Amino acid sequence: MGTHPNLQALDSALDQAQAQNVREFLSYFRRLHPQDRLPGRDAFDPVELPRLLPDIVLAKVVPSPEPGAPPRFLVKVAGDTILKSVDRPIIGRHLDEFVTEEDPSARFPIADRLQVVETGRLIFWRGKPRLRFRLDFSQLEVCHFPLAGDGRTVDHIISIIVYEALDRDSFAGK
Repeated sequence: MGTHPNLQALDSALDQAQAQNVREFLSYFRRLHPQDRLPGRDAFDPVELPRLLPDIVLAKVVPSPEPGAPPRFLVKVAGDTILKSVDRPIIGRHLDEFVTEEDPSARFPIADRLQVVETGRLIFWRGKPRLRFRLDFSQLEVCHFPLAGDGRTVDHIISIIVYEALDRDSFAGK
């Protein structure tokens, strides 16, 4: 049994992450990640990360019934910070429902998650927002982390998204 390649990606993301919540998220998954496979959805216990829950999205990977077609991503859970930043309800909806000709930027979260499914490795990203949000942000720090009930086939993706608001007071609802 070898070392799972997601562990190398995880260590690299830990080296790059600047946001404290993202570092805590990555450290948590580093502790529970088996050496030779991916952790399953049941390994994640939200009680252990209560402070991070507003920044978390959990999406179920829904295989396509059409051979060769990409899977869809059904949002099962989204924290309060996430819900405040988007302009429509997302829980219980597939991410591809938000891609329109008027807002093709909604493809970014889908493309990133497809890469996670295909590689079994997390994606970490920091930079200017690549899609439209309800509020203005100067930077985002994002990690999409694969979960696999069988240790190999990604069936959920848990993400943490930390927004650096241009105006923290308006973001906090003050």
